[in-house]
Amino acid sequence: MNILTTKRIFSEIEPALCQAGAVSAGIVAGTSLAATYWPSAVGYAAACVSALALLELALWLAQKLLRYFLGHSLGWLMGLGLLYGSLAYTVKRGAGEGWTWRVLVFSGIAAAALGTLAVSWWSVLRWRRRGAAAVMAAVSAGAASLLAAFLFTGGFDDSYIHRYLALAHHQETASPLEEGPGPWQVRTLDYGPDTALEAGTVNLTAYMSRDTGDLTGNYVDAYWDYELNEVPLKGRVWYPADKENCPALFIAHGNHEIATESYLGYAYLGEYLASNGYVVASVDQNACNMLTNENDGRAVLLLEHIGFLLDSSGQEGNPLYGKIDPDNLAVAGHSRGGEMAATAYLFNHYSRYPENGEIVFDYGYNIKSIIAIAPTADQYRPADHSVALEDVNYLLLHGAADRDVTSFMGMAQYENISFTGKGRFLKTALYIAGANHGQFNSLWGAYDQSGPFAPLLNVESLLTEEEQQKIVQLFIKTFLDVTLVGDRRHEDLLTDWDTYGTQLPETVYVQCWESSGFVPIADFEEDSDLETGTMEGTTLSAAGTNLWTEELAGFGGRDTHALRLRWTGAGSYTASFPALDLTGRAVSFDICDLDSQAVKRGDLALVDGEIILKDEAGSTAAAKISDYTVIFPILPVRTDKLDFLFDTCVYKKAFATAAIPAGAFQAESEIDLSKIVELTFRFTGSGQILMDNIGIEPAG
Repeated sequence: MNILTTKRIFSEIEPALCQAGAVSAGIVAGTSLAATYWPSAVGYAAACVSALALLELALWLAQKLLRYFLGHSLGWLMGLGLLYGSLAYTVKRGAGEGWTWRVLVFSGIAAAALGTLAVSWWSVLRWRRRGAAAVMAAVSAGAASLLAAFLFTGGFDDSYIHRYLALAHHQETASPLEEGPGPWQVRTLDYGPDTALEAGTVNLTAYMSRDTGDLTGNYVDAYWDYELNEVPLKGRVWYPADKENCPALFIAHGNHEIATESYLGYAYLGEYLASNGYVVASVDQNACNMLTNENDGRAVLLLEHIGFLLDSSGQEGNPLYGKIDPDNLAVAGHSRGGEMAATAYLFNHYSRYPENGEIVFDYGYNIKSIIAIAPTADQYRPADHSVALEDVNYLLLHGAADRDVTSFMGMAQYENISFTGKGRFLKTALYIAGANHGQFNSLWGAYDQSGPFAPLLNVESLLTEEEQQKIVQLFIKTFLDVTLVGDRRHEDLLTDWDTYGTQLPETVYVQCWESSGFVPIADFEEDSDLETGTMEGTTLSAAGTNLWTEELAGFGGRDTHALRLRWTGAGSYTASFPALDLTGRAVSFDICDLDSQAVKRGDLALVDGEIILKDEAGSTAAAKISDYTVIFPILPVRTDKLDFLFDTCVYKKAFATAAIPAGAFQAESEIDLSKIVELTFRFTGSGQILMDNIGIEPAG
C-alpha cells in the first residue's frame, strides 16, 4: 500500500472518526453535567446537544490550525483520541478505580468496536464500499450491540450470597416480628413555605458557604431563591391520628442533587413507624447539598427543625399539639446525614459552637438514640477532633454493595461511642450484603452513580428496594422500641440477627454490638505494646502464628485499632489477667475473616475456633465459636460489571460480635467461674482474622 493510498483512506475515514469521537465525548460531558445540574429528559437532551456543538466547533478549529501549521488536519487522530479518552474516563469513574489495566483494556475494546462501527458504516453508506467493508459493518454492528447489552442491562447475578448462606443454618428461636403496618391510623403533615404551617428560617452562614469559586457553587446560588442567612425550615411529618405523647424520630437525608426532594424518600419508614405509635419527621436539607464542609451546618439545621416541631407540639390549636413526647427523642440520618446525626447529638449538649465560641447553642433536647444509615465519617471534625459521644444508643446500618460510601465508614463513629457504666445503653452495627446506598431512599434508586457512569454498575445482584427498606423498618422500629419505649421483646434482633433469620430478607448479615455493661480486657487502643491489654494487669501472648500485630482496622474515617492474627496449622492467642468473676457473664469479642485467598480458592467455611477459660486452680472449660455466632468468610463483593468480565472483586470486611455465656463453657472437671485468670483463643487449619474488643458482657 503506497503513501497516496494510505492518505486517501485516512481522508475518507476522518469524518467518521471525528463524528464518533465528538458524539461519544458529547454524550459523556452532557450527561455528566445534566445528572448534576439538570436531571430531566430536557436537561439531558439540552446538555448533550450543547456539548456536541462545542466539541464540533473545537474540532473544526483544531483541524484548521493543524492544517495551516502542519499541512495535515490529523482529524482522524483527534477523533480517535476523543473516542478513547471519553470512554476511558467513563469506565474509570464507573468502575470506581484509577487507570488500571482492566480500565484501559475494556476502554480500548469499546473504542475499537465503536470506531470500527463508525468507519465501516461510513464507508458503506458514504463511499458505497462493498465486500470487506460491508462484512466489517455487520460484524461491528454486532459487537456494538453486545456492548450496549453489557452496559444498558442490570448486569449479572452474583452467587456468593447464596453460597455463604448455605454455610449456615438459622436456628429460629425468636417470636415473630411485627412486619406489617401497626394499629394506628397515620396522618401526614407538611410544614414550611407554601403550607398551612409556616416554620420560619434559620441562618446557616456561620457553618457553610456557596462561594466555592466553581460551577457547582454558582449553580446552587442561582438555583435557590433564598440566601444561607434565610434557609427555610421545611419537612414532612407522619404521626398517629389518635395517639398523644408519642416518641419521635427526626431523620435527615444526605447529599444528592438539589432538584430531588430527598426528604420525601423516607415515607416508607415514616408511615410504618407512625402506624406503630411514633411521630416521624423527615427534614429537608437540600440547602446544604452540593456544598462541601457543610456537615456542621446540617447538624444545626436538624436541631432547629427539632425545636420548631417540639414548639408545635406544645401549641394548642396546632395540628401537632400534644403529639410528641419531648422526653423520648431520636435522630437519624442517611449518608452525610448519618454522620450529621452524631454531630447534632454532640451540638445538642454543647453551649458553644466549637469553631467559634461567640456562637451560642441552646438546644438541650432529650435525645436518647442515634441512627446512621450508610453514613460518612469525619467530614466534619469539631475543633479537629473526632465526634466522641458517651452514653447514647447507636444503630448503624450499611450495605456491602454501596458504591457511594464504599467502606463501612460508620464504624469509626461506632468506635467513638463509649459507655461510662451508668445507665443502660446499646450500640449495634449491621453490614448487609447486597444492599446499596441509594435504595435506602425511595427517590435515589439502585444506581449509586449517575450520568454516563451508571451503566458500569452491576445492579442485578442487589437486594430489591422493598427488601432493603424492610430491613430498615424492622431494625429501626426494634431499636426505637428498645431504647425509647423500653419494649425489649425483640431486643435480640439487635445482637443476634440469626435468631430472626427466616423473617428477614434473605442475605448475609454481619452484626457487631456492645452494651454499656461491657468490660474490656483488650481493645487494642491503649498503646503499641503487643503484650499489654486494656484491663490493668493484663498480659497478651500468641503462639503458633506467623503474623501477630495490632493495626488500623481499615474501615475509613479516623479508624480503630484491632488485633491481626495469621496462622498455618494451628495458632493461639491468650489473655492473662487478675482473677475475674464471670458468673452470669459472657465472653465477648469482635471478629472478622481476612482470608481472601481461601475465598479465591473456593475453600469456603465459617470462621471457627475454640475458646478456653482457665481458673486459678488450672481447671479449664471450652466452647466453640460456631455454636454461638455465625462468622462468615470475608465478602467478595462485585459492584461493577468489569468485576464479572475480568473475574475480580473487592473484599469487604465487617466485625461480627460473639458473646458466649461463661456458664455454657464445657468443663471436664469443675471450674470456678468466679476466679477466671486466662482466656485463650485456639485456631486450627490455616487462616487470618481481625479481632477487637475482647472483654466481658452481661449474659442474657
